[in-house]
Amino acid sequence: MKYVLSAIFSLALAISFNFAAPATASAETGGRFIMMDHNGRIVTDADYQGKYLLMLFGYTFCPDICPTGLQEMAEVMEQLGDDAKQVQPFFITVDPERDTVKVMREYVKAFDDRIVGLTGSKASIASITKKYRIKFAKIEEKPGDPDYTMDHTASMILMDRNNQYIRRFGYGTPASQIVKAIREQLAAE
Repeated sequence: MKYVLSAIFSLALAISFNFAAPATASAETGGRFIMMDHNGRIVTDADYQGKYLLMLFGYTFCPDICPTGLQEMAEVMEQLGDDAKQVQPFFITVDPERDTVKVMREYVKAFDDRIVGLTGSKASIASITKKYRIKFAKIEEKPGDPDYTMDHTASMILMDRNNQYIRRFGYGTPASQIVKAIREQLAAE
């Protein structure tokens, strides 16, 4: 019962975080980042200059929202076909305590080899989530509970080739709509 209530609360909070984020362009969304990828390599936003960035924030112990979002992301990449070469998908943890490089590597490869998992210190997570306007909170039934959950913004973010904000896609947006938006950006170049 505890897990069911936690999952329901997490979904409700994630959806409320999702709707709190604007769907239109905002100069305040995005920016430079330095993270560690799922292979243990230090990467920055500059390493992906020239590609569209499709970003999903979450955590590997997430019971439902993150796996669903990553399945959508994998479907987007599949539907893009050759255009997928112009997009870099990311899964960025909000739970660096548990989401180590090894955990991230195993997790993202279950969805699509093109998805890069990003992790880092608490400070680097705080920095990137602030820049990309991601809300998250650790939920523990009691202090030190190893089965804690993380409530977090559940939307996907699309950034342009220069890491400038384009838009957010709310949780549950069909892959076909995300593909359509990316192809519209490509056609407008």
